[in-house]
Amino acid sequence: MRPLISIAMVAVTAAMALGQTRAASYFQFTTDDFWLNLHQYLYILGRAHAGAADATQPAVASAPDDEKQGLVLLTDEERQSWANVVGAYASGVSRTSSFFQAPLASMTMSLANTGDGAVFPVTTWQPGDRATLETAAPMYRKAWWPRHRAMNQRYLAELQRTIDRDGSAIVAFLTRMYGIEWPSRVFPTHVVAYASWQGAFSYTGRMMILSSSANAQNDQWSPLEGVFHEAMHQSDDRVAALLRAQAAARGVTVPVDLSHALIFFTVGEAVRRLHPEHVSMVDALDIWSKTISGARLPAKRLQPSIQGIWKPYLDGRGTRDEALGALVAAAAAVTE
Repeated sequence: MRPLISIAMVAVTAAMALGQTRAASYFQFTTDDFWLNLHQYLYILGRAHAGAADATQPAVASAPDDEKQGLVLLTDEERQSWANVVGAYASGVSRTSSFFQAPLASMTMSLANTGDGAVFPVTTWQPGDRATLETAAPMYRKAWWPRHRAMNQRYLAELQRTIDRDGSAIVAFLTRMYGIEWPSRVFPTHVVAYASWQGAFSYTGRMMILSSSANAQNDQWSPLEGVFHEAMHQSDDRVAALLRAQAAARGVTVPVDLSHALIFFTVGEAVRRLHPEHVSMVDALDIWSKTISGARLPAKRLQPSIQGIWKPYLDGRGTRDEALGALVAAAAAVTE
């Protein structure tokens, strides 16, 4: 008979190997989408030059200084041309505050998976917007793209290590808590130098975009939380159905931001339980004080219900449906 300790070690080793294989397949990363990186950078710079309130958030605050570093590599004529390009974004595309609004959503999605080609890869853009990017491309390639691509690659290398180590445990926790099977397909995920003031965003069922910009938010475990936060958005429809069922049984309406607030809290908890020193994004970014997902009121009104009802469930108290039912009722009461 083989010693029990040897059998246990084999089992643990096999489980770890399986976990690493599965973890590596959760996401399909790209770091070299030149045109997507350029578009995102110009969008963020446009908002900074226009004085948008979100331009000072950690994930994007370094963009103007980054711009200054690159400008020294350009000629006077190129610097003027670059200023015109950023100005065009500031007065145009960058005025759109959300990546989910037209035309920004379709513009962003059309540039994903287009690689590092020299020719503008999309035929559906408006001629003026296309001309702006084509004008900017040689200057971006000369002054910023080598550094941004290297940022993307360093960011991904570290993120992949944390996913390989912790991904299976996070997926197991989220699957158990939500009672929803984790999708078998991988999530297309694009790493860009600058994404949004939150550091990441995603289109349900389509793709996710993460920011590699150098900021405190990208230290330690926040990128790990961020990528699984966006992954949970890929199940928004299924979570919404669960919430609606509980709301219908109680004759109330689901607050528009409840599902998103739950993702912030639950994924943050998943990472914090593995790394107790981690400060969840909902607290690090003070999400509670902000309006999210189109809500008229700040998410802070949901905080007592989530911490008082949902967290005890995460700790092992009660069932999912009991927790969701009580949560929907309490959240609806403070939304009306």
